[in-house]
Amino acid sequence: MRLSKLYGKQIYNTKGNYVGYVDEVLIEIDKRSGRVLALVLPGGKVGIPYKRVTAIGDIVLVKAKEAVE
Repeated sequence: MRLSKLYGKQIYNTKGNYVGYVDEVLIEIDKRSGRVLALVLPGGKVGIPYKRVTAIGDIVLVKAKEAVE
C-alpha cells in the first residue's frame, strides 16, 4: 500500500470509537527495515504507534488502549 493512500483515512479503535484521521505518517529511518513508526493526527501532537494498527481498509482500525483499573 502506498503511504499516500493513508492520508485522510478515518481511524477507529477496536471498541468502535472514532479516534481521528491520518494527517501524517512517520517512517522510522532504519537502513534495514524502513518501518512505519506512527500515524499522526491533525496538529501533530498525537501519534498512534503503528504496532497498534490491526487493519487498514476503508478506515484504519487500531487496538484500543486497555483501561487502567
